[in-house]
Amino acid sequence: MDNVNEILLRLPAKDLCRLRAVSRSWWSFLSKPQFMADHAARHPGPLIVAGYNTYHREDRILYDICDLSGRVVKRVHATGEEWVLYGQPDLLCVVDWTNMSVKLLNPATGVAYVLPKEFAEEHAAYHQYLYKYSFTATFGQVASTGVYKVIRVIFVLDGGHFEQLYEVFTLDGNIHARWRAKQAPPYQVEMDHWDNVVINGIVYFFLSYNVDEDKRRIGSFNLETEEWSPSIPGPLSSIMDAAVDHIDCSFQLTIGALSGSLVIACHPATSTHSSMDLWFLVDFEKGLWVKQYSIELSFRHPAYAIHPFLVLNDGRIVFVIDTINSGGLLSIYNPETKTSEDVMEMGYGVAVGLYTGSALSLANKVPVSENTTGFADGP
Repeated sequence: MDNVNEILLRLPAKDLCRLRAVSRSWWSFLSKPQFMADHAARHPGPLIVAGYNTYHREDRILYDICDLSGRVVKRVHATGEEWVLYGQPDLLCVVDWTNMSVKLLNPATGVAYVLPKEFAEEHAAYHQYLYKYSFTATFGQVASTGVYKVIRVIFVLDGGHFEQLYEVFTLDGNIHARWRAKQAPPYQVEMDHWDNVVINGIVYFFLSYNVDEDKRRIGSFNLETEEWSPSIPGPLSSIMDAAVDHIDCSFQLTIGALSGSLVIACHPATSTHSSMDLWFLVDFEKGLWVKQYSIELSFRHPAYAIHPFLVLNDGRIVFVIDTINSGGLLSIYNPETKTSEDVMEMGYGVAVGLYTGSALSLANKVPVSENTTGFADGP
């Protein structure tokens, strides 16, 4: 039996998940906590969660969980016209713009926590403009308590007048919880794809194109106090004025987190050979940024934007390239060899994150169930 155990420990998680479906005895053996711990020790590499925009996918794939070789460990299809906007290690923010739906989805179990579609009571009068609005959302945990909160930004257009409404939902297990209106910040915000990130309970985001078309300034929202902070200059505020050509610059800057730090990635040109500068925020109060990486990259396809999201233990940087011709492309850059490796094509509208659970905890096929009562029983 020891020899069999040794052989099984060498198999990738996807193959073991298939074996567990053979019989109850296989399921029982391969689901033992000790075996799962031993397997995790043998296969320490991180897993990536890649969520998609199903509006642009005929295959209707909502998200994949894959390793850094591009091997898909788990794949889940959408139940509607859905888009994964943002991901944390244990949850994905999924929206359906056709019906004002926002839900937080556990990628391992498939359990979805569906939030109310109705406007906050203070915004009820705007319900008559439903055909004139769009919205976006993001979420994070309060640093001191771990409670999840979701921010929804509603864009209302009425007679040429544009307005943003801000609402917060707290997932604390209260079955009567509703969206709450928040006072608007002194600026308009941008919280779409790769435009925001949550670090230690603070949501950071670019200012809206309407007030800051070059994305030179960064705003923030404290999930605990539910207060907006004054915006700060971005790292490119002083040098972009000198740029010869920064057309479509809004598509060439992304905001993210690396090793717990706020990072702005700048890809200055839509070409097949270009560079990516990574600016790290070192002092929020002073708006002080430091450029820690300037990476030369060569792409098979011209790129709109580049989004780095993970630094591996060996120093390699994992990022997604939003290409013009084929959508998202997962790549890994090695700073020692100064080369990048394309891992897998991912389609359009990719939201990426790190999956921290056990690979063996991923069932072969998990039906997406819905829970509208919040996080009383945990994710």
